[in-house]
Amino acid sequence: MADTSKCKKCGSSNLQWRSLRRDIPVDVLMCQSCGTPQFEEAWTAPVRVLRAAHCINCGEPRADDVCLGCGLSRSEDYQVHEELKELIDSSQSLLGAARVASGQGRRVLGLKLATAAAVLDRGEESYTARALRIWLLAAIGEPKAALEDAQHWVEHVPDPPSVAFASLAQQLEHQDHKAAAADAYTRAIELDPGNPGLRARRARLLIDVGRAGTALKEILAIFGAQGTDAAALAAAVEVAETLCQIFETKSQESEIDLILSHGSKVLDRSAVLMAFKARQCALAGKSDEARRWFKSARTLEPEHEIYPRIQALVRPSRSTWWKW
Repeated sequence: MADTSKCKKCGSSNLQWRSLRRDIPVDVLMCQSCGTPQFEEAWTAPVRVLRAAHCINCGEPRADDVCLGCGLSRSEDYQVHEELKELIDSSQSLLGAARVASGQGRRVLGLKLATAAAVLDRGEESYTARALRIWLLAAIGEPKAALEDAQHWVEHVPDPPSVAFASLAQQLEHQDHKAAAADAYTRAIELDPGNPGLRARRARLLIDVGRAGTALKEILAIFGAQGTDAAALAAAVEVAETLCQIFETKSQESEIDLILSHGSKVLDRSAVLMAFKARQCALAGKSDEARRWFKSARTLEPEHEIYPRIQALVRPSRSTWWKW
């Protein structure tokens, strides 16, 4: 392999892999200082729908144990992917190497390794690898292939796991099929009801298709759960902020109160939620508490487009009853 330590033009060591589209997707080592490509790897991208009996290298069917597309035998196919793994880290599993390659920016190579892991691994590792494969197909500019692969997974594999429906939902969402994506997330949640990340993503989509009331139920479920991971909680807070603004326009004060009461433990993470807490306190006649919450919101985030209309409610207290 060529020297990857310094740019061949400017001598910079600031080199990074990127996956680009030529006639085919390629992984290119780029100098981040001068923009000069160092060299590229043009792997065969397995974009066809994944079928276990087909060639891992190119996705074509086999006849008499030989691929009808690239001509590799089954054993040669497996050996190719072991060698690809060694380019990354021989101590890693196929899935582990796929993750490392993707993290490096070598997404075409990551796709090949994830495809091999999806076929050759078993159980959860196989499921995770296939989900990564679908994500990588979209990432290298193959959204149609990503959606087709996700659809095939849920339609033709016995007892598809929750992550299969989540992958399908993600690809449907990317192609703006929001209602169908929300339904796919529903199926994913039915199989994995304790996954708050799925609920947060479904809630965001439900808002987009005009189902704010159902989105509210998902957010309340997340806020009421124990041990929710930070990423899912952050996503839920963002959805809650949007819901508060929607309910404000509809004067649905009880729904805002539900969000703020169930999300009491996360209010200090969101200037928007604290501002709405100030609003609700002001509407309830709790002026001092309203000012405290509004001050906290502005301390966390000095400016926000909702502040002026909330400040109109949170007025400074008068030192006298005289109007002047």
